[in-house]
Amino acid sequence: MLLFPDYLGKVRVAVKSVLPQITDNDIIVDESGFSDIVIRTFAASKKTGADFAAIASQVQPLISKLEFVDRIEARNGYINVFLKSSVLIVPVLESLERTGTYPDNFQDPERVCVEHTSTNPTGPIHIGRARNSIIGDSVARILSRYGYRVTTQYYVNDAGKQVIALHEGFRRYFEGKDRNVSNLLAGYQKIYQEMESLGGESKILGPVIKRYESNDEELIESVKSAAAIVLKSIKESLERVGIRIDDFVWESGFLHGTDLDHVFEGLEEHLKDENGAKYLDLPNGRKLFLQRSDGTSLYPARDLAYHLFKALNADWLIDVLGEDHKDHGTAIRYVLMTLLDFKQRLDFIFYGFVSLDSGKLSTRKGNIITLDELVERTTAETHSIVAEKRKDLEPERLKTIAEAVAVSSIRFSIAKVNADKHMIFRWSEALNFEGDSAPFIMYAYSRATTLFKDYGTGSWPAGEVDLVQHERKLARTVFLYPYYLTDAAKSLRPDVICSYLLSLVKAYNDFYSTCRIKGENQEVQARRLSLNRAFRSVIFDAASLVGIRLLEEM
Repeated sequence: MLLFPDYLGKVRVAVKSVLPQITDNDIIVDESGFSDIVIRTFAASKKTGADFAAIASQVQPLISKLEFVDRIEARNGYINVFLKSSVLIVPVLESLERTGTYPDNFQDPERVCVEHTSTNPTGPIHIGRARNSIIGDSVARILSRYGYRVTTQYYVNDAGKQVIALHEGFRRYFEGKDRNVSNLLAGYQKIYQEMESLGGESKILGPVIKRYESNDEELIESVKSAAAIVLKSIKESLERVGIRIDDFVWESGFLHGTDLDHVFEGLEEHLKDENGAKYLDLPNGRKLFLQRSDGTSLYPARDLAYHLFKALNADWLIDVLGEDHKDHGTAIRYVLMTLLDFKQRLDFIFYGFVSLDSGKLSTRKGNIITLDELVERTTAETHSIVAEKRKDLEPERLKTIAEAVAVSSIRFSIAKVNADKHMIFRWSEALNFEGDSAPFIMYAYSRATTLFKDYGTGSWPAGEVDLVQHERKLARTVFLYPYYLTDAAKSLRPDVICSYLLSLVKAYNDFYSTCRIKGENQEVQARRLSLNRAFRSVIFDAASLVGIRLLEEM
């Protein structure tokens, strides 16, 4: 089965056989929707000195011979290529008939480890950190759909000063009380307030950190158990929005033992000494310290050990990190790739932070909106909207719809923004159910399902069919799904899928409002029902990649 990238490739080969000066960037999908493939001749004309008419006369005959091309239009420096209608829809329907899905032929057996979330277990996960989780989970889903063997991991920081502060805050202020998330977080905030008033952390945390890194097993276990309590609540919050992580790896496991030994052995010839502390020189002139003068390891050393550990079972490592970790990511990449001869592929997704209208999010200062609060408030708002529109719904059904719309809205509002852009969280936008939103997508699926149930699947006629404008637009948009799926997988960008979903729904809504079923002859009905079935299958597939929970009834 040939997909759109295959046809695009064939056009590029044909054009380059007579115009080698042209690049792939000038033979592209026509994003405007006017044609299917557009050839831009301006750069080639400048390189060769030939005018547009001369270039078009060379190119057009070759493209016309391609069996999948319907027609060509050349105007104003652009050569517009239109594919045959059968090319657009028949492969989709054949794939659905054969396997129940489209596309079905991606094959890539590489093992991928996506590490995401990994927020310090020092309080409930807030909307800023949830952006990490939603991006990471969506990337994992996209890569899995593309054919990779994907696992997700959460690196639990139970060896840093913040988690030690969580433990010590409870011990100092709440000893004897229930060791729950509320008391742990209250102690965490209180101890930071005290440290700020004293002008630093060394007096309070210094002795505890020293005991911890001297391998005090009782203290290590106590810190880990405090972190585990908070981590459990984080896992439950993530599961509310459909995020489940395969493996949790604890940083304390790399404090001592062979993993760290391998790091230091591998770097032995590059390590330098500064008053007993061990460090590496980085290309930017900075020093990366791996070990203190007392022999205890620092976080970068443990992170290197963790990456080597991940590489035992993965060919490709992907880390989702906040933009404030760019320097750390650059340093880790340099050490692994240059000094440790790391063989695996390593990619970082850095995301911009989320802030509130009122300022930055801060767990220590209590200035946060938790993921749970966001889900609950969005669900309540959704519940009132749906209840007003659908007074016929039973309470349980109303609850199901409200929860699905709320979770889908949260995930889509975050996934649709390119990761490297900053986000300002506004309730008015998060609770908006009009326009480019998850409900907009969910309503279209519900419409298609009603049509599917009322009229059936239809069948596509043999041979070429003259499609009206909105039939062809929908067929083309459905057919392009593998193109955007490939783009999202290669670029690690869930927002590509979100943009595709919006364009798909807009094409469907135009089709739905202008292309009748009832009252049309049997052949027209059959092909329109086939288009409806193809749309319904593709939107279900694509929506799942970004965590939208589609419902048959809205």
